[in-house]
Amino acid sequence: MKSRGLDRAQGWNRTLARVTDGDARYEAAEDALESALEEHIMCGEKIVQLFDLEEEDLDALRESALELEVGESPFSDAYPILLNEDQLRAQQGQPPVLIAKVAYSDGLALVLASVRYLTTRETVVVAELTDEAADELAGFNELIGIRHQRLEALDVLWIPDEGSYVELRVDFPFGMHQRHGVAALNQARGLFDDLLGSNLLLSQVNLFPVMQSLYEARGDGAMVELGFMVAGSAQKLEKTRRGEQCCREEAYHQGGIGVLDAPIQVYKTSVLWHVDLGRDVSSAPEVSISGTSAHTAEVEPFIGEMVVRNCARFEDYEHVRDRVLDHLVAEDG
Repeated sequence: MKSRGLDRAQGWNRTLARVTDGDARYEAAEDALESALEEHIMCGEKIVQLFDLEEEDLDALRESALELEVGESPFSDAYPILLNEDQLRAQQGQPPVLIAKVAYSDGLALVLASVRYLTTRETVVVAELTDEAADELAGFNELIGIRHQRLEALDVLWIPDEGSYVELRVDFPFGMHQRHGVAALNQARGLFDDLLGSNLLLSQVNLFPVMQSLYEARGDGAMVELGFMVAGSAQKLEKTRRGEQCCREEAYHQGGIGVLDAPIQVYKTSVLWHVDLGRDVSSAPEVSISGTSAHTAEVEPFIGEMVVRNCARFEDYEHVRDRVLDHLVAEDG
């Protein structure tokens, strides 16, 4: 909101109350806010697969996409606004449906909508319970609640006007397990293949080499998580999220690798950058590529997805994607 020149109240609930009470500044910015929402749908909180297509295959994919027609549905009628809980409940059990085809200056986005379920474990703060409930639970040291949520998932296939990389960006909310995200990617890819007559899996990009390249790129973002093997046997996992320090530069890490006879083998990493969005607003988008220690023992290790978080708009998402592609090309070259 700040990037759109709008003031926020203290907390989301108060900001929402200000909007619903009829704040003229928000009403005047309705179109801009809707555009910002659509940008977030395109690139906010996604698990991503990349596909490197030959020019003729990309042309055929683009032509098929342009010929698609978006049918009427509750999802498409509301887009880019999300359905409320009652409307989502009515769509329970329905298959994913194409709800939007959006042309931008640099590419075409196809959007699939579906109902997805998320189960999260959350710590219950006893102090926020009623006195009666708190007394009943006084004997417990920690309380964990299980929350079941019904969400509207909006999965995007991005077909660029230039370049060869097609992107599948699937909603990946906080609390979703990686294996469920991969399952959602596979489902979405199959549905887009059915719609477009393609076989994207044949051109999927291997992101495993990107991790080592990112590690070796001192000063390219802050590496806030690093998993690696030492001499093929010792497994290490480092995190430096406090203060956004960098694992690559941390003194203990530098001291440890300084005595090694062989380079470390990276199998897991998270890197964040700071991106200036204007109006004194910046974001800290982050990419995570996650494998296991077993990948380092494979002859041709393959990781096909990355998680991109904390993106407010195209600008910061594209910064992350382009950094990954630069490292991918450097490794291939």
